[in-house]
Amino acid sequence: MLYEVMCIAVAIYFEARGEPIDGQYAVGQVIMNRTHDPRYPSDACSVVYDGGEARYECQFSFYCDGKSDQPTDDMSWHIAQLVAKAVYEGAASPVIGQATHYHSIDILPWWANTGHVVAKISDHVFYEEVK
Repeated sequence: MLYEVMCIAVAIYFEARGEPIDGQYAVGQVIMNRTHDPRYPSDACSVVYDGGEARYECQFSFYCDGKSDQPTDDMSWHIAQLVAKAVYEGAASPVIGQATHYHSIDILPWWANTGHVVAKISDHVFYEEVK
């Protein structure tokens, strides 16, 4: 499978595997939306792994949480790969538009008040126009 699809799949798996499919699509779409935003790298893998490895400095929390980034749930991993492939090939999540940010409902990041909420899907809130 294409390397960029695998990077998206890893992010979907660790950020949203417990979410419904539309939530998994939305997380993947955020990655793709960032590849088209000049504030972020232009390829999916660079977007996913942006921010180094220091705790709380990563764009996607799974990357710097100190835990293994090796998927262990075969079914969830398979689904994440299918969703990632679809997102990469253009099957966008229509409910999030051009959202470039999201967070779990369990936290409120500093940037949340600088953006426009476009969707809430299960345990995630999605934002456009984050400054």
